[in-house]
Amino acid sequence: MPSCLLIPIVALTACFGLHADKPDAWNQFRGPNGSGVHAQAGFSVPSKEGLRWKTAVPSGLSCPVLSVSKIFLTGIEQGRLVTLALDRKSGKILWKRKAPQVEIEKFHESAGPATPTPFVDEDMLFVYFGSFGMLSYDHRGKELWSKPLPTPKSLYGTSCSPIVDGTLLILVTDDDNNLPNSRVSRSRILAIDKKTGKTLWERPRPFHRSGWSTPTIWEHDGGRELVVLGNGSLRGYSLPEGEEKWQVDGFSRETIARPMAGKKFVFASASKLGGSADLKTDPAPFWEAVISFDANGDGRLQRKEMTGHFTFPFRPQLPPGHPGYGLPLPKDPAKRKKRLDGMFSWMDKNRDGFWDKDEFIANLTIGRGKPLLVAVKPGGSGNVTDSHLGWEFNKGIPEVPSPILHEDRVYMISNGGVLTCVDASKGEMIYRRRLEGRGQYVSSPVVAGNDLILASEEGLVSIIRTGDEFKAIGRYDLGETIEVTPALGKDTLFLRSKNFLWAFGKPGS
Repeated sequence: MPSCLLIPIVALTACFGLHADKPDAWNQFRGPNGSGVHAQAGFSVPSKEGLRWKTAVPSGLSCPVLSVSKIFLTGIEQGRLVTLALDRKSGKILWKRKAPQVEIEKFHESAGPATPTPFVDEDMLFVYFGSFGMLSYDHRGKELWSKPLPTPKSLYGTSCSPIVDGTLLILVTDDDNNLPNSRVSRSRILAIDKKTGKTLWERPRPFHRSGWSTPTIWEHDGGRELVVLGNGSLRGYSLPEGEEKWQVDGFSRETIARPMAGKKFVFASASKLGGSADLKTDPAPFWEAVISFDANGDGRLQRKEMTGHFTFPFRPQLPPGHPGYGLPLPKDPAKRKKRLDGMFSWMDKNRDGFWDKDEFIANLTIGRGKPLLVAVKPGGSGNVTDSHLGWEFNKGIPEVPSPILHEDRVYMISNGGVLTCVDASKGEMIYRRRLEGRGQYVSSPVVAGNDLILASEEGLVSIIRTGDEFKAIGRYDLGETIEVTPALGKDTLFLRSKNFLWAFGKPGS
């Protein structure tokens, strides 16, 4: 081939190669700025006929993120943390990279060490593992830099995902560990040069402990802010400097949902500690969970009947033995017996040797704090809890899933499959309905076009038309556990289950 033709062909190949790796709109946790909305997406209800491919992937809870031609996610395989890239069209694993070998962080049985979701930039991929720190790859899997970081001490394990703002790679590491010789935490926000991995600035969060929420960028008439939800408070920081500007108090100890940026407000939510979605919780399911262990059928519970998977229920809609069902008990038999003895004695106020229904309900305390969804107005300084709240709402607040904002409505899915729709301008309920999938919900809802997509932990995917009236479009039972938020391509729905990554499109497409 003549050399004069070779140069243009090489240049053309490089151009198309670069284009193929550009980030898709769904390039971070919950897509564009964490909104969960892909306005141009359109596909039918998932079905066997619409299944394009299904690929076995390592265990992990990170969400799939997309470039034009690839899908990226993380996992753990044979004790090693890994990052993977798959081909969007075929589902073929293109490459897999192991993180440096490190001691794996402690995490709750229902969580995992590969939970933070990667961020895909123009030509780079950013991955965070709490056990190691930050890693950067190009889209072909070449490591560009690595940045070891202290592992945050956490009640459940790390899950906050990195985000990018211009040249800044931003990571929140809220932590139960204290600073040396101090009683305040070493929680902080890190701003890292995305090209080099060098720390550009960090901002301490001394009064925050472990949290699981990913920050959001809020653009409004007054400027641009980084909004961070942590235990007890929502805070706003200036961008790109990172100076703290305002805070709103009232949130519970455990904050998980990602804030949502709107035109008039920024929204944030957290359930009661323990997962209760409402101010007043129906005690009946809690009693029903307890009395299911009544072996002799007398309608009361004796200490000797507290056997098997018995524990005090926190989430009675889950089956006993599920890691999120109730109060964790020691595995050591002697310590377990002592804990159960104390539990029984505490509730048996009249010391008759039984729990009966009236006694149980009278002494039942469900969660601490209050479930809270707030709309915060821009322009505040300092503590703006009393001055800059547009409204507050206290029903149907999810424990794990982030709410979603779409066309001036906020949708929330709480445990038990309760879907609540709220007017985003006024904070007034539009409707509240229970779905067919009635177990726990961990995956956050997403919107494709005008369709709300919800996935229960048991694997039931429900499609609901957005709007003021509840309208179910269809459902599909995946047959596998779903704890991960879906990713949306323009014509493809990507679902990560316990063992597989699935791609669904329109049948025949």
